[in-house]
Amino acid sequence: MGLQFCIGSSGAGKSERLYRDVIRWSLEEENTRFFIVVPDQFTMQTQKELVTRHPRGGIMNIDVLSFGRLAHRIFEETGGGHRPVLDDTGKSL
Repeated sequence: MGLQFCIGSSGAGKSERLYRDVIRWSLEEENTRFFIVVPDQFTMQTQKELVTRHPRGGIMNIDVLSFGRLAHRIFEETGGGHRPVLDDTGKSL
């Protein structure tokens, strides 16, 4: 399975489908890591929804990451963590 985008208007059921599909896939492929990338303000809400809906009450192979945390994880795994990252001031310049 590759990258998938769920696109639709508000209230169309995008989140419901995402939760249902990811939980199903995580149960079918227990040795595979699944990543859900959401904005910073939705990480805790998404984790809570997944844990609540998961039949086992936990999401051991599903990671809910913000864009920033995803970047940090990639840097850690590829050895790029020693390079300085621009802060907000640097980005503004």
